[in-house]
Amino acid sequence: MMIGFALTVLVIIAHPDDETLFSGFLHALTHKLNATVDLVCITNGEGGFQHSAPSESIYGNLQLSNETIARQHLPRIRKQELFASGKILGIRKLFFYDQLDLEYDRNVDNVLLYQWDKEWIIQSLERTIQIGNGQYGYDLMLIMLPNTQSHGHHTASGLLALETIKRLQEKKSTTMKIPIVIGGSEFVLTDQPIYSLNHLAEISGEFRFNRKWKLSKSSDIPDYNMILLWICSEHKSQGGLIPETLNILSRENEQYFYFTLNHNSQSFQTIDTLFKRLVDMHDYDSGSML
Repeated sequence: MMIGFALTVLVIIAHPDDETLFSGFLHALTHKLNATVDLVCITNGEGGFQHSAPSESIYGNLQLSNETIARQHLPRIRKQELFASGKILGIRKLFFYDQLDLEYDRNVDNVLLYQWDKEWIIQSLERTIQIGNGQYGYDLMLIMLPNTQSHGHHTASGLLALETIKRLQEKKSTTMKIPIVIGGSEFVLTDQPIYSLNHLAEISGEFRFNRKWKLSKSSDIPDYNMILLWICSEHKSQGGLIPETLNILSRENEQYFYFTLNHNSQSFQTIDTLFKRLVDMHDYDSGSML
């Protein structure tokens, strides 16, 4: 894969609002590099009712703070919110796998045993990778970086995506394009992340996207934090999202990590070139703007 033409990217997230973690990078991919970006959302988002009360008047006065009512209506509502967020980010296609979003649990084994259908997800990911972009496949796949301190759904979505890539590699097909995989961190990490529970999550390089980069050369144009707030505001059923984003999840840099599973030095150079190009494109003083 060269960066001389538009990339095709597949993003894997667990919940309809997890894309906010990667907002700067995704917006730059579609708006600066003209990349084609599709997105898979694993769960139906029904468990996100804890902070839904403020949005009840927006959604027909449904009692979304009531768990029973929320689980009936939130899957539909949160899909529409993700469509709205995706429109801002420039997402082309959304794939919904509609797995259960029962409860917060850091234990990935519990998630895969009691909430999700592991094999169905892997098979669906294989199909999406193979036919989601037609005969052309995907150049890059962005997943949620596995972390023992994270929501088990986040880590499980990343691990299942890595397992899918491993299985596709083992098939040794000469006609199928297997995307390069990188993982985005929801936390600010000062050391190289280690997820010892699964060797597929081993990483060998870090790349960063600065949310304080300006969207345009004009000095009065805001930075990528504006994009972040725009898409957070589309998830109105998630009343705690904006406060969490501005506080606990606040950061200057989005951090992305290269997996050794890719086992290809050329793939690493491709990702390195991609991020270096993004740096150059935002260095407006040098005249290398898009």
